[in-house]
Amino acid sequence: MNFRLLLIGLLVLIAAPTVTGENHAARLSLNGRLLVAAPSLSDPNFAHSIIYLFKHDADGAVGVIINKTLGGGPLAALLKGFGYDGVEDDRDVKLHLGGPVQTGAVFVLHTPDFDNQTTRRVRGGFSMTATRSILEAIAEGHGPRRALFAVGYAGWSSGQLEEEIERGDWLDAPADEATVFDDGEDADSRWKRVYDAAGLTL
Repeated sequence: MNFRLLLIGLLVLIAAPTVTGENHAARLSLNGRLLVAAPSLSDPNFAHSIIYLFKHDADGAVGVIINKTLGGGPLAALLKGFGYDGVEDDRDVKLHLGGPVQTGAVFVLHTPDFDNQTTRRVRGGFSMTATRSILEAIAEGHGPRRALFAVGYAGWSSGQLEEEIERGDWLDAPADEATVFDDGEDADSRWKRVYDAAGLTL
């Protein structure tokens, strides 16, 4: 799919879901970990998905799929699609399908070297920013060292994810930079590798 055409029609406004509160039972929280779809999970939105969870507490869970891409191209083209002209950066980036919810918004999962008042720091050394501020920083050359751009997100209401885990739909695995940011593998190969290393912790 043409990267420039993919960006046409995407809403410029970047928004984030409300993410309030922390799970005081931290040992039960998968915040900052990867959800890995079980082979039996047939939902077309999530089959063979790897999801990075940046919120998991008593109110529910929110994450972005990291192994399903919509297209790719130079970073300068991505930023131009959001109204930032004149950026000279030919690094290849991919735009990911983060999930079926709020698909007009972009969520940027990144290393913790970028931070502002809208950034959500996540346990384990990652951060999530879902406002235009991070695009401005990247365009100006002082954004995060590594970033993943996702359109939309995956969300669960209170207790829903726990029910799906108990049913056997998901396993969890630790998140590291190589797994989160490396797009060198195709989606299914990446899923298989992470699934083989996953283990249920709830």
